[in-house]
Amino acid sequence: MKKHPKLILRESCIADVSASWPPGRFVEMGAGTGYMTRLFLERGFTGACHDLGEDSRQMIRGNLGFAGERIRVVDDLAELEPASFDYLLAFEVLEHIDNDHDVLRGWMRYLKPGGRILVSVPAHQRKYGKSDEIVGHVRRYEKDALRELLEYAGVGGIRIVNYGFPVTEATRRLSNWMIRNDRSYEDLTPQQRSIRSAQAKPKIINRMLAPVSDQLFAPFNVMQRWFYRRDWGDGFVACGVKRDDA
Repeated sequence: MKKHPKLILRESCIADVSASWPPGRFVEMGAGTGYMTRLFLERGFTGACHDLGEDSRQMIRGNLGFAGERIRVVDDLAELEPASFDYLLAFEVLEHIDNDHDVLRGWMRYLKPGGRILVSVPAHQRKYGKSDEIVGHVRRYEKDALRELLEYAGVGGIRIVNYGFPVTEATRRLSNWMIRNDRSYEDLTPQQRSIRSAQAKPKIINRMLAPVSDQLFAPFNVMQRWFYRRDWGDGFVACGVKRDDA
């Protein structure tokens, strides 16, 4: 799979944030194609995942067939046992959900007390543009709003990292310009846009990325670490621990 530069940088940041976490049982919400799920399975984690799209769930089952019983793809979250997971994961999901506060709080019921949550979201509402519309984003997040969301859901010990600077500032602007005349999404619901975005990029973006090696962006995985504490990048990765009172 040809990766978007932002995915390369986000993947690296997520690995940095969770590097010291021992393998355990996770539940991933909005798993898309199962790409991020695979990365945690390869690190020795096990668990379950879910996505709203039936086609997406079938794709995940195909993509993760190698893992056998180490991963379960559920059609309905009601199939999961409350307070049975060590980790709750959700990457690029919350920004698609209108009532993100209530949905995240509902997801937290599947996490054990003291269990860890790890999420990623796009940063800064002022950057909202065509590339957000086309994939069904409801919003982008400010750091304080993301912290408030996590606190409301019962998360303590919150750490928020800002990733992607300086690369994603350029790639976001370029992507918005390249898809400025794209109307293919206008008849789709936000949910349909969200599901489609996980499965395929706009063709013009694929053509742009085709000749570019993923390794070209590897040095920027290191460079972005210099700016994790700044608020300059294009996305946030946040983690924390489920409070006893949640």
